[in-house]
Amino acid sequence: MFHLITLDSEKPFTIGRKEGSDLRFADIFVSREHAVIHKINNKWFIRSLTKNSVTKLNDEDVDEAEIKDGDILIIGIRRLRATLNAGELSLLILDLNQDISTHKLTNEWLTVESILPGKIKARLLTPAEDSQEESKVEIACGKKIVLKNGETARINDYEVTLRETDLIVAKVVSGFDVSVRNLDVYAGKKRLLRDINFDLKAGEILAIIGRSGQGKSSLLRLLSGMYRKGNQSEVYISGMDYRKKAVREKIAIMAQDPALRKDLTVEETVMHGARIAMDKSEFAASAKERFEKFAELFGLSDRTQNRVQTLSGGELRRTALAQELMANPGLLILDEPLSGLDPFNTQILCTHLKQLAFLGHTIILTTHSYEALRIANKVLVLHQGGEGFYGTPKDAFRYFKTSNPDEILSSLGDDTASRWKDSAESKTTHISKNYSHVVFPKIHRKESFLYNIRLTAKQWTRDKGKLVALLLQPVVIGFLFSQIFSSQSSLWTVAFAMILCANWFSLSLSVREFVQEKQIFTNEFRKGQKILPVLAAKILLPSLASFAQTSIVFAFVAYRIGIHPDLALLAATFGCTVLPAVGTGLMVSSLCKNPGQANAFLPLLIIPQVALAGALVPFDQMQSIGKAISYIIWSRYNQSSLLNLFLERPDDVFNKPSALVLALGFYIITAIILHRSKKAK
Repeated sequence: MFHLITLDSEKPFTIGRKEGSDLRFADIFVSREHAVIHKINNKWFIRSLTKNSVTKLNDEDVDEAEIKDGDILIIGIRRLRATLNAGELSLLILDLNQDISTHKLTNEWLTVESILPGKIKARLLTPAEDSQEESKVEIACGKKIVLKNGETARINDYEVTLRETDLIVAKVVSGFDVSVRNLDVYAGKKRLLRDINFDLKAGEILAIIGRSGQGKSSLLRLLSGMYRKGNQSEVYISGMDYRKKAVREKIAIMAQDPALRKDLTVEETVMHGARIAMDKSEFAASAKERFEKFAELFGLSDRTQNRVQTLSGGELRRTALAQELMANPGLLILDEPLSGLDPFNTQILCTHLKQLAFLGHTIILTTHSYEALRIANKVLVLHQGGEGFYGTPKDAFRYFKTSNPDEILSSLGDDTASRWKDSAESKTTHISKNYSHVVFPKIHRKESFLYNIRLTAKQWTRDKGKLVALLLQPVVIGFLFSQIFSSQSSLWTVAFAMILCANWFSLSLSVREFVQEKQIFTNEFRKGQKILPVLAAKILLPSLASFAQTSIVFAFVAYRIGIHPDLALLAATFGCTVLPAVGTGLMVSSLCKNPGQANAFLPLLIIPQVALAGALVPFDQMQSIGKAISYIIWSRYNQSSLLNLFLERPDDVFNKPSALVLALGFYIITAIILHRSKKAK
């Protein structure tokens, strides 16, 4: 993880191995009194106190030097990043454990606790005594891998190397190397990008720039799995195909306007992200601490209990970043993260992105803001669907013969991509580390049906408008029905009105449940969120609310029409009405692209229930096609059941099971649709 320390400007800040140092390192490479940082005339300086060890500022040895925003301080083998904000100096200290642990192997299984407690085991595969075969190790980490002497594998954020009979385990930065070759990007059959090539090292920032409509977002959509690549294209992340499930779960994606649940607090939002993406043992051990550190890093410590809907644009994006970072992703993909931010918030967010790169995260972002060029390690210029340049910002200014970022885009022409392709500078080499195996062990997430129920219930109860509507709707409709119906009313008509109400309540509550959070769910399912607990929660709450609303309406009507049906049978009939209606609403919600489209479907869902229920027109008077269609309309069975109940006559044995079978079919289709949404194309 990391530490963030804000220095007191009133007194010197000491760094060393000695007890009592303001910042104490136990490393033997750090002197007892190593360095001191102090403020003079509103400027911060570092002064070395040692002749026996290393004190550097931006890789240069120093005796005393001024510290500026973004500088890297090296104390022994420790790296610190300086951030200056309104005259205050903060130091970001990476907790990366540089110590290498060595495990002596035998033929017996040894648990390697340093990687994932209790999850990784290794044993030596000893060759026969007369064999010339070199030593090998078998590692069990969700899958079996075998390393020969001298080979290295990556397991999570660790490098594992076999040296004779020793297994050497070293922590590495979490970031992924990214290698792209001959990349063509397609949306359906339309090619949006062609022949893109670049390499990005772990812990670097790539800024993708270009005029509007030139393919910047298309590249990000490919990496997120929305678009597909050409058959001859290669996209490798940490040496693995970008479409592999284990890799996609380690990619964090933040859209231009991050989709967050606006009725949750900052803490609930970030911890929910952790719950989805972290192993449950890791979640229990470190999630709270990680949240507090990210809140401090992103300046959200005093906003943790504020709801997302109250945050400013900059705070919302920082909250979205914190949520994505809880599981220590190897790659951050950000679409226009600086769009719409004022210069002050732009600078703050750029500072945070640079800090994340310092912590080891690899970052790819699209931008129209040239502030991003200040923090980027590499720049990719896209023009007319092709690559116009790739290299460092400094090289970009030299290549385009300008020191003005605006002039880079204004100088792009029809021959930009071909000129770059023919230049010697466009030839890139692979930089991905050559691992024998790359393995991300299966994550066992802390998920539960009850948790998803509580999460959805919080959103419902904190939305005051929705809560008032839930309570007021059945009272108003029930009162109107009580003034319409009497003991002289046709029970056929009363039953039809009740069934229609139950359908309306159920459909109106469920038809927006997925679509209004479509972007959120797509991201969560990609990161490993289980579909069934979410679907079960989305079934239960609308069903219970619709059942309660229908019961309230019936309470208004019952005393007017003078019937007293068996309450258990009445509940079963209402349940068999509500469940298929909710199922249909959720199925349509999972198919729709936006809430407006879902609302437009409501009449199309209600009208068949009215027309084919057998209440307005008897079944024997319908056309043959109408009769056939009526068998898949659940209200046909509901209307019949409720009328039989009111008339105190036996119900058809198929009515309730038929409605429930239809409901089950809708839920299965919804689960399949949601499952497909997490797969890369």
